[in-house]
Amino acid sequence: MMPELATVNITSNGETLDELPTFSGVYRFYSPDNTLLYVGKSVDIRARVYSHFQEGRKPGRHQRIMTQVARIETQATAGEVGALLVENAAIKAETPLYNRRQRQVRKLWTIQLHRAKDNFLQPASSDFSPWGERASDSYGLFHNRRHVDNTLRRHARDHGLCLRMLGLDPGKGPCFQYQLKRCDGACAGQESPDEHNARLLSALDRDRIAAWPFAGPLLLAERNIRVLPGQPSEQFHLVNHWSWLGCFGDTQRAQRASTDSIQTVFDRDAYRMLISAMRQGKLELLDITTLKSVDNPFIKENFD
Repeated sequence: MMPELATVNITSNGETLDELPTFSGVYRFYSPDNTLLYVGKSVDIRARVYSHFQEGRKPGRHQRIMTQVARIETQATAGEVGALLVENAAIKAETPLYNRRQRQVRKLWTIQLHRAKDNFLQPASSDFSPWGERASDSYGLFHNRRHVDNTLRRHARDHGLCLRMLGLDPGKGPCFQYQLKRCDGACAGQESPDEHNARLLSALDRDRIAAWPFAGPLLLAERNIRVLPGQPSEQFHLVNHWSWLGCFGDTQRAQRASTDSIQTVFDRDAYRMLISAMRQGKLELLDITTLKSVDNPFIKENFD
């Protein structure tokens, strides 16, 4: 049986469901014994929680979750980006019972590009460490080297790239794929290194993990011009080498946190959220020390 909505405590203070906030943020469902059941996010928390209860009236996974809900806690954010980042971190750190588990992969591979003597870019598989600095661009995350090789060969086939110029086919002169008209002729002198390199970069760009182009950590300011009661008007995301290190209500707390020796850990989901928001110009970039605006190089990518 579904619990009556009136019997569900919305926070530990016992507010009613109608008092749920209608702004963006993260919500957590708890069982009577305080087991964390589920973490979610929305730009309108109340509407999303209501929809959970409506979906829970039908047999299935949602009903199994909602029949156990005894308490709902909410966490306000200044906007959608904060809600995405806080939810992502909470699911991975707090391991709620019903959120889909993130697989822990012990070792990953990526593609890095090196320039050969003839000026052709050649891809090579490389260990991807989730720790440390992101000093150069890399492309994709793979479970093994065979996956890297298969991906490069697929790109070569789909984009007329030359396996010999990519360093994947030994020998000299026109390659066998050129004879089959599957290579556009870089190995036969019919296209320049620049033309071949441009097609390779275009093929790989969808999976590019950009190098961190800043001298140190940044504050990413998220502001809201339509603030609702109880909602923060602005929040500051502390980010270093694409590692999201927390969300803060003021710059002073964020600056203090930046001096802590926190290990930067790359999280693919957080990276995608951050770079998408930066490309769309949703966040203001601030120097961690001076709090002055920093140029956003990723907006320019949309116009290149």
